[in-house]
Amino acid sequence: MPTFPSYAKLHKYPVKPESAVLRTEMESGPAKQAKIKSRVLVPRDMTCSLDSKADYLAFKTWIRIDIGRGSAWFDWADPEDGVTKPGRIVRGGVSYRALNGALTLWEASFQLETWDG
Repeated sequence: MPTFPSYAKLHKYPVKPESAVLRTEMESGPAKQAKIKSRVLVPRDMTCSLDSKADYLAFKTWIRIDIGRGSAWFDWADPEDGVTKPGRIVRGGVSYRALNGALTLWEASFQLETWDG
């Protein structure tokens, strides 16, 4: 399985797991709740720094070739707990932003999904 590139430095990101609970409102009394999933996907809005034009071009190649334009799963080290987990880019969508006029510093943004614990 491909591995997230070490030269792409991840920034902080929000973590909001999808719900594993089905909630049904009742005509009277409290709502009923039941666990319906044993594990859930955790989407995370990610941003990473690419500190050179070479890193930017290598990252674009990694997205296009190694993970099939973002469709394939890859291993990445979750900064939250240090555990290597499989992840994939939601819908393969990655956006890039140049951080300077010389086009040598870049930022890539995407939504990553991974399984919880």
